[in-house]
Amino acid sequence: MTPRPANPAVESDATWASRIAQQLPAGDVERLARAATSGPGAVQALRGQAGAAVLRDTCDQLLTRLPAEGSAFIAGLLAGAGEAVEQARQRYHLDIVWTGPETRPGTGRLTAATIIDLIGQARQEILIVTYAANNDPSIETALSQAAERGVDITILAERHEDNPAYTSTGIPFPGLLALRLRWPASHRPPGAALHAKIIVVDDSTALVGSANFTGRAMDTNLECGILIRGGPQPRAIRDHITELLATGVLERIRL
Repeated sequence: MTPRPANPAVESDATWASRIAQQLPAGDVERLARAATSGPGAVQALRGQAGAAVLRDTCDQLLTRLPAEGSAFIAGLLAGAGEAVEQARQRYHLDIVWTGPETRPGTGRLTAATIIDLIGQARQEILIVTYAANNDPSIETALSQAAERGVDITILAERHEDNPAYTSTGIPFPGLLALRLRWPASHRPPGAALHAKIIVVDDSTALVGSANFTGRAMDTNLECGILIRGGPQPRAIRDHITELLATGVLERIRL
């Protein structure tokens, strides 16, 4: 993806360096940092050698930020941001979570155990998105304990009032202090269902899979999910839900 053109009036050098470090390979970030130290001439030379349009475009952005004598400050920002991104990428980890029969030891870790672990790790925020939910006692206890720790909990779940094909009534975990969201029927195409199954914890970990928040899905069905630790994806999921709420696609439920 080509970095968007920088506008120094609205984007600080530090923010720009962080964005570039996330979008370019580590080697290119190091080359940019070295060129920034030497000055515009070195950046022009790097641009001339660059085979990729994305690196040439980034060199153009860098030139708008450099004084004639070069900048150790911007070079340091690039190098530091590059190192931070590389460390984050090394911590980035994917795992598979199953419910159902095992094919070998270790393949049948129950989805419920993973979700309870994630809820127990939460320190700031939990986002739950699900089609169906029932009040599984172990998950309800974990959520209640998280709320007592001061964790903000948001639940977006399907409702019969918004989808007549969904037959369950009531709200998930009714005694829980949580922000509850809905996708109103008036804001969705005819016949559309709220079918995502997601939990995001502290913008750093997400479980995305097939399992609803029901006893069967957690313990007995054949279900599969991908557990994402680190990287930009957990926050991107949460940001998408936040934007849907901000633009009015989703609405708060007033209990």
